[in-house]
Amino acid sequence: MPDKFIGEKKVANIIDSETKTYGGIPVVMALYEDGTKELFSSLMIEKIVSETSCDLTALREKRLNPVVEQVLNLLRDWGVKFNELPFMSMLLNQSLDFNQREALVKLWGPWGPKLLSPDDVDLIMVDNVLRSQTVDEVINKPNADK
Repeated sequence: MPDKFIGEKKVANIIDSETKTYGGIPVVMALYEDGTKELFSSLMIEKIVSETSCDLTALREKRLNPVVEQVLNLLRDWGVKFNELPFMSMLLNQSLDFNQREALVKLWGPWGPKLLSPDDVDLIMVDNVLRSQTVDEVINKPNADK
């Protein structure tokens, strides 16, 4: 079997993570020869695995060119106007920023009082995270936040 690469990293194996995206796309895990792991949508993995290594710039192009192609198709199919693109871009960025901040608030939750913003994290909470045995133990504890 020929060698497989994702960017500069040599792939040891790709396995099903037994999870799916919210849209129903299977998620796979790439296990690298250096012992690291990475999750990918099955749509993405099809575009980025190759028999030769490539630098990070080429990997970024492999990752994003198919996404841009689909976004352009979506914009065309919906008949979005050029003068609507800046507003659409602003809405998209606002949504992404909001979701990222909410995820950070949730991730910090086990180490202190309920936060309203990631900016409310204090040094006591940071110290608690750094002193914890493993972050996974706290994040994956049963019945967290239910």
